[in-house]
This record gives sequence, structure tokens and C-alpha cells, in this order.
Amino acid sequence: AAWPNDPCEHAAYLRQALICIDTAGDQPVSKPLVKTMSVLISKFQNSPDLNTVMQAITTIQGDLKATAETVQSKAIKVQQNTITHQQVATLSQETNQAVKEAVEARRTTTELMQETNDIAKAINDTTKAMYGMVKVVQSTPHSKASYASVFSSNAVPLSRPITISSQTSPFI
Repeated sequence: AAWPNDPCEHAAYLRQALICIDTAGDQPVSKPLVKTMSVLISKFQNSPDLNTVMQAITTIQGDLKATAETVQSKAIKVQQNTITHQQVATLSQETNQAVKEAVEARRTTTELMQETNDIAKAINDTTKAMYGMVKVVQSTPHSKASYASVFSSNAVPLSRPITISSQTSPFI
């Protein structure tokens, strides 16, 4: 016999069986009725206890709730880690940019120091030449020497012309 899905159908079968038994009185009950009652009783005996089913459902609901909370917590941690990683990446980019700027500033400073050294050498060479001319002028009587003749005869050639960079440093 097919097992009805609705408990009300089971109750209807049992009511019909009880009515048949009551109406039979002292008469024997028909075999199909006894068979139907036997099947229903067997099925009810084998059906799970509703309290056990409810406890299992409650346990499953609790487990699902705990799982959902764990998943939500993990999702929040993943989101926080993502934000942290983005901040680290941004900081790394900013650090790389600062290092590039420092390297460029050092290169510019090195160039300016080289130009300053070159200018200092040129000034030193010019000072030596001027000092030599002053000595010649001082040792020669004023009437015999002109400044142009002293300069043209005793000039020390400059090692290289003085140039000033058109680059500007961010430190100036």
C-alpha cells in the first residue's frame, strides 16, 4: 500500500478502520481491513519520533547559524586584509617614488658639486694669474710697464672657461 504524505490521510484511514470495527460488532472484521490497519500501524511504528526530528532540525539550524557567522567573520577578515594589502601597495609605490626623487636630487647635487669644484679651480687659476701679474707690476717701474703688456706677457692660461649651470636644484 502507498504511504500517504499527509498525516491527515493516515488519520482518515484509521478512522475508517475504527468505524468498520465498531459497526462489525461481534462479527469478524474483514481481512483487507485488518491488513490495512496492520500496514498503517507498522508504518507509524517505523516513522521517526517528531521530537527527535525537531531536535535534529534545531541542531542543524544552530550549526547553519554558526557556519554563517563564521563565514561572515572570515569575509570581514578577508576584506580587512585586502584593505591592508592595498595600503601596503600604496605605501610601497610612495616609497619607490621618494627613492627615485632622492636619487635624482643626489645626481643633481653631484653635478652642482662638480660645477662648483670646476668654478673653484678656475677662480684659483685666475687668482694665481692675477697674483703673478700683481708681482710683475709691483716689480716693474711704473713708467716702463703698462697693464696690457704685463697681462699679455705673463698671463697664465685658464685651464678651462668658467660656466655656470642653468639647472636649478630643488635645494636652492
